[in-house]
Amino acid sequence: MQNVLLEARLESLREALDALSQAVDDNLRLVLRRLTCDSTLTNRPLADVDALARSTRERCLLLVAREHPMAHDLKYAMAALRVEHDYERIHDLASQLYSRVDRLIGTPMEGVIQDMTGVMADMLKLHQIVRRTWQRDRSDNTLPNLKPQVQTMAMGVQAGVQDIQNKTMEAISRGEGSPELLVQLVLACRHLKRIANLMETIPDELHSFDSVK
Repeated sequence: MQNVLLEARLESLREALDALSQAVDDNLRLVLRRLTCDSTLTNRPLADVDALARSTRERCLLLVAREHPMAHDLKYAMAALRVEHDYERIHDLASQLYSRVDRLIGTPMEGVIQDMTGVMADMLKLHQIVRRTWQRDRSDNTLPNLKPQVQTMAMGVQAGVQDIQNKTMEAISRGEGSPELLVQLVLACRHLKRIANLMETIPDELHSFDSVK
């Protein structure tokens, strides 16, 4: 017999993840625009996602505390909690990248910054697939297996990140810019890579419980 309240809380949790992931996606799109050196974004902050992240956490905890879910749905809720944490981290890294890009625009490092646009654009395409991984058919408890597609797209993103890292090292070896600017460029590149790594991890978080039922 279907537990209507449990299904409602599961749907509410999915909606919370949708809202959080959309807000993070919107922020990443602002980062992409800033990487193109769009001057209209100067001093414009990224949107705060704290309230959406908190709402996702609360819905996870309410599902566990109020509905006493079966093991599979409990694991789903715990996986969703980890995904919420991943999105908070992605947002933090995106904010730091956004800030460092502001400092590097108009410097000798601007060319490398603009080269990051391709990687970010590919990352946003990857994110569209990643966002589908927590959706489930009501008649099927398993998640859609999008991991192969995610892994294939992630390989392209990581190749782009490696290219940016190589260009960063070349800039360092040529002694372009001040030591402070070089540090900013290295950290910006690191933020880009860590965002890519976290995004690739999200499907693994959600699929980790599907193999154990």
